[in-house]
Amino acid sequence: MMKTKMKDINYRLITKKYREFFFPMLMIAMSKYLTSFVDSALGSSFLGVDKMTAISICFPVVCFISLFHGMFGIGGSLVAANAYADHDRKKGNRVFSAAMVVIVLIGIFTAVIGTVLKSCIVPLLCVEPSLRKDVEIYYSVLVLGFPFMCLLICLSYFVRTDGCPKLATTAMLISNAVNLCMDCVLMKIFGMGLEGAAAATIIGYLCGIVFMITGYIKSPRRQFALVSPFSDGLMSFWGDIKNICISGFSTASVWLYLMISIQVMNSLILSYCLPADIQAFSVCKSSVNLCYVPFLGIAQTLSPIVGVYAHSGDHDKVRFILKRSVIYVVAASVVMGLLFALFPHLVLLLYGVSNPQTADYLSSCLRIYTPAFPGLAFTLLMNYYFQAIRKQKLSTALTILEGLILPVGLAYLLTPAFGMAGIWTALIASEAVSALFILGYLLLDRRKSRAAAERIFLLPKKDDSKLYEFSVRMDIREIVKKTKEVSDHIEEKTDHRTAVITCLALEEMLTGIAMANDDPQNIIDVMLRHTDNDIIISIRDMGIGFNPLVHDERLAYDFDNARVLQSIASEIRYDLSLGMNDTMIRLPG
Repeated sequence: MMKTKMKDINYRLITKKYREFFFPMLMIAMSKYLTSFVDSALGSSFLGVDKMTAISICFPVVCFISLFHGMFGIGGSLVAANAYADHDRKKGNRVFSAAMVVIVLIGIFTAVIGTVLKSCIVPLLCVEPSLRKDVEIYYSVLVLGFPFMCLLICLSYFVRTDGCPKLATTAMLISNAVNLCMDCVLMKIFGMGLEGAAAATIIGYLCGIVFMITGYIKSPRRQFALVSPFSDGLMSFWGDIKNICISGFSTASVWLYLMISIQVMNSLILSYCLPADIQAFSVCKSSVNLCYVPFLGIAQTLSPIVGVYAHSGDHDKVRFILKRSVIYVVAASVVMGLLFALFPHLVLLLYGVSNPQTADYLSSCLRIYTPAFPGLAFTLLMNYYFQAIRKQKLSTALTILEGLILPVGLAYLLTPAFGMAGIWTALIASEAVSALFILGYLLLDRRKSRAAAERIFLLPKKDDSKLYEFSVRMDIREIVKKTKEVSDHIEEKTDHRTAVITCLALEEMLTGIAMANDDPQNIIDVMLRHTDNDIIISIRDMGIGFNPLVHDERLAYDFDNARVLQSIASEIRYDLSLGMNDTMIRLPG
């Protein structure tokens, strides 16, 4: 019973951080996918289901720009978070600034080029001449919003990684709420049609940006600051951009492959299938955006937490978060699949489909597509996991397989012979095969690793013999008791003198944290690593920060703890990482 209780304490801090990130990540996912769904649904309801086809045909363009804001947002926030985890504030700010500057320039550049080359791009998007006018109308306004889309989405990743997830959540809610309201105003009241749908999206982005930037500048928790991205020279700048792209491309490239696959399938459907089939495909792909909200929200909650904990070598907590996320994402896929299979007409009500024959056909298509949901959800989650633990090659291979090779290859093979059935088969099979590929790879890696140290989820199962970790409440008596246990452990591995110094440093730091906070139920995570020359103590908590390097007048009564620490430690670093207090103490070993 006691072991179970202690185990629960060990995971309490990371569970709290996971919950703190979860809802904001849902909001970020909503900003990506719900906006497209709302435009499609309201456009169909106000203007007719045939107009929704134009919005769907323009989706590859949204995928293209999402490649960039996803790459710089995901990759940049991971690199910056790891820099802060290493207590390198200068690098973290430099990476943040480089990402912001480049993504804004990319947004402006793509908006200008997209407008100038409109006459070339629209025929590539739509091979059916009768639909091109509607596509051009929607595209012409949509492309002007690229700079705002890029800035909002990219900045949201950094804001949530910087420990301000509620701010990111509120900004996304405002963006989506404004988009919804303006859709009704511009399309329904002012009769602006497809132009109104695209303009409403841009206005929503603008409102979200203003709120997020204003709130982030005023936030007392803000760590990232704009500095010159060239402060350490041009080579350093290009090195930061390279690291950002390497960290973010594998995950973000799914948008590139999604753009290609949807474009290919749109062309195949228009060439080999019935006119109603392009509407069915548009409705299904648009409706799946609803499913992406929980799937992507869970995956993006996992990503920064796993990235930081894996970077520090805390593999046990990484596996804990992964297992919990797998359960959540599979459960979400089953629930969404059942909703689509049992109540497809409720989804179609949002599109204003009134013709019974059309509604029945679209309902059958929605039901056919639901078996793809579990594979889609699991593959998406594992892709983010592989990226977070720096398995870039595996993540890239998985993304290409699931996003490009399987769906496009199978669609080309099956559609000419089987029509629309070939499209559905290609989509379902690509997700199922990708999920099986992941499971097979994990099993193979575990089997190979048994000859050495056993591995689970590509990480060592057995902890390093020189690693000792524990969690303790902010209770002075518990802290004193636990540091005595640590002293005994260190003495077994080293000598009495080293154990005494470690115990003293640990007790001073932990009691300082406890005295700075009022709630003894708050949790402190501690990890000690013994190297050849020293002992490194890493401490994380989510309470009031106790910085042993700074004399805080509010904590003047316990600054003696800091003086003791400074007298025995060879190095002390304090920072915020993922909104948690993160302290590193290096002791001579």
